[in-house]
Amino acid sequence: MKPLRTLAAGKLKGKLAIAVMSSKGGVGKSVVSALLANVMSARVKTLLLDLDVHTMASAKLFGLEGRVHQVSKRGLEPFPFGDKLGVITLSGVVKDRWVLLPGANQALTMESLLAYSDMEGWDAVIFDLPPGLGDEVLVLGRVSDYLPLVVTSPSKVSVKVVEYLLKFLSETGKRPVLTVNMAYYQCQGQVVRPFGDGRALKELTERYGVPMVELPIDPELEEFVGRIQEYDGPVLEGVREITRMLER
Repeated sequence: MKPLRTLAAGKLKGKLAIAVMSSKGGVGKSVVSALLANVMSARVKTLLLDLDVHTMASAKLFGLEGRVHQVSKRGLEPFPFGDKLGVITLSGVVKDRWVLLPGANQALTMESLLAYSDMEGWDAVIFDLPPGLGDEVLVLGRVSDYLPLVVTSPSKVSVKVVEYLLKFLSETGKRPVLTVNMAYYQCQGQVVRPFGDGRALKELTERYGVPMVELPIDPELEEFVGRIQEYDGPVLEGVREITRMLER
C-alpha cells in the first residue's frame, strides 16, 4: 500500500465511515451530507470531510469561505462547531480559488486530504464525495470499509443514472441507503410530488434490495446556507431516519 493510503487507512481504523454519493450533480448531496453530520453529532463526535474537491460546497453551507485550516502535528485541524461537529474542506487550504484537476491529480488530492487531516478523537467520519463513478469511489474504497448513502432526486434523468451506482455498489458487496431528496412537499394537507411519483425508484429499491428514505422540499432551507448547522426544519426527520438505517 502506498504511504498516503497507509496513513489514511490508519486514521480511519475503528471509525464509522459513511460515504455520501450521487450519480449526478444537482440533487442536494452536499446539503444531505451537512444535515447528516448535524444529526449524528447530537450523539457522537462527527467529522464531515468534504472530498468534493471541485465545488467544496461544505464551505458555503457552513459559512467557511475564506477561512483557512490551522495545521498541527496531527494535520489539518477541523473547523469546529461546538464540541461534537467538525468540518474539513479543500476550501480551507486553497481559500476561494477555483480548482481544476486531471484525474490522477484528483485522486492524489483526495488521498492527501484523507492522509493529512486530523481525525483523532472523532467517532464518525462522513465523506461528501464528488458526483458520479470515478477515482473518488476507488480512493475511499482502498482506505475504508465505508457505508454508502446514495442521494438522488425523483426526476427521470436522475432515476435513470442512479441505477448504475446502485448496481456498482451491489456488485462490490455494499448495501446502500437510497435517499430521494426533494421528493415532495405538503400543501393544504396534501402531498404534492412535483418531480414524479417515485414509482421507478421504488422498483429500483426492490430490485437491489436497498432501503429508501424520502426527504421533503423545504423552501426555508435556502435561508440557512452559510449557517446550515442551525437548521431545524422538517427535512431533519427524514435525515434521522437515514441515520437509523445506516446503523442497522
